[in-house]
Amino acid sequence: MRIAQLSRSTSRLNGGIFFAQTGLLPRMAQQGGADFDLRVFGSADAHSKQDRDCWHPLAVEDFPIWPPRNFVFSPRWMPALRAFRPELLHTHGLWTYASWASLRLHRQYGIPIIISPHGMLDTWALALSPLKKRLISHLFERAHLESAAAVHALNRAEARSIRAYGIKSPVVVIPNGVNLPSIIRPQERSAQSKRDHTLLFLGRLHPKKGLEPLLEAWAQFTRKGQSGQCWQLVIAGWDEARMEAQLRARASILSDPASVVFAGPLWGQKKAEAYAKADAFILPSLSEGLPMTVLEAWSHGKPALITPACNLPEGVSAGAAIEIDSTPGGIEKGLDRLAGMTEDTRCAMGVAGRRLVEQCFTWERAATDMLRVYRAVAAHTPLPSDLMFSEP
Repeated sequence: MRIAQLSRSTSRLNGGIFFAQTGLLPRMAQQGGADFDLRVFGSADAHSKQDRDCWHPLAVEDFPIWPPRNFVFSPRWMPALRAFRPELLHTHGLWTYASWASLRLHRQYGIPIIISPHGMLDTWALALSPLKKRLISHLFERAHLESAAAVHALNRAEARSIRAYGIKSPVVVIPNGVNLPSIIRPQERSAQSKRDHTLLFLGRLHPKKGLEPLLEAWAQFTRKGQSGQCWQLVIAGWDEARMEAQLRARASILSDPASVVFAGPLWGQKKAEAYAKADAFILPSLSEGLPMTVLEAWSHGKPALITPACNLPEGVSAGAAIEIDSTPGGIEKGLDRLAGMTEDTRCAMGVAGRRLVEQCFTWERAATDMLRVYRAVAAHTPLPSDLMFSEP
C-alpha cells in the first residue's frame, strides 16, 4: 500500500509534529513491512537536509515554497503526489496547502484520507489568526475534515475539540509516544553552582507555552529564602515567535538574574543531557495537543509540572506530575510544592512517570494502533472499536 504523509515541513521547524512523525512513521514502516510504502511530502527549509536522517528508512520529497510561507504552497506538490499514486493520504496539521492538495486528490480519485490535527482545533489555537482560519475553513479545511475516513486525536480532550468544531467524521484516539532511554543516568551537579536543583523547560519559545507567567512566578519563588534560592530555571528551545529578547529582559530584572539560564535549542545528545541534569520539568502551556516533552521528561524519570492544557491527566493520577494553572500565582504554588518535597519524593514521582510511559506512551504501541487504522480504512472495514472516540 502506498501512503502519502503530507505535512507543513520536513524539518525540526515543524515543532512537535516533526518529532511525532519521525517517531511514529519509521516504526510503522518497520512493522508494516514490504506491504507499506510510506512517503513524506512537505516544504523544504534550512534544516531539511540536516534532518533527513531522522526519517530513515522513509523516502522524503520536499519542495521550496512560495510566499506566504505559512501556507506552504509549491507548484511541485501535486505533480509529485500524482507521480507517487498514493492509495491513502495522511495529512498532519491544518490550515495549509497540504489540506487542499489532500482534498483535491480525494475528490479526483477517491483516495481515502486520515487527518491528524495535532491540537490545531483546540479553542486557544483557533483564537490565533481567527480570520485566516475561518477563511481557509470556508474554502477547503472543513470539507477536508468532513471527508476524512478517520480523524486522529491524540487524547480524549482533543477528540472533544474536534467534535466541538462540528466535525462528524469518525475519530480515533492514539497518543504520541517517545523513545525510552535504555539507561536513566543520575542527575549531574555542577560543583561550582550554588543552586543545587534545576527546573527545565524545553520547547519552542512561543506565547502559548506560558513562559511569561512562568518568569513572573519565578521572580516571586526565588525571593523565598533558601527554598527558592537553591533552584535554577533552564529555558531551552528555539525562538520561533521571536520572544527570547523579551524573556531575557524580563529575567534580567529578577533579584538574581543568574537563576535563569537560556540554553538555546537542544537536539539529540544535548537534549538528553539536559533531561539528565534536571531535577524536574515544567510546561505551563495554555494549549497543547499531547506534548512530547512531558513524555520525554517522564521517560528520563523526571517529575513534571503541567497545566490541564497539556492533556495528560493520567500523569497527575499516577503521581508523576503536579498540576498547575497557567497564571503566575498558580505556577508559583506548584513551584512551592515541588521545592517542599524531599529528594526521595521527587524521585518516586519520576519513577511513576517512567512506568506510565512504558505502559501507555511508546512509539511501538502507537505504530501498531495506527497500522490497524490504516488497514481498516484501506479495506473499507470498520475502524478498531477500542480506538474509537464516543461520548454520550
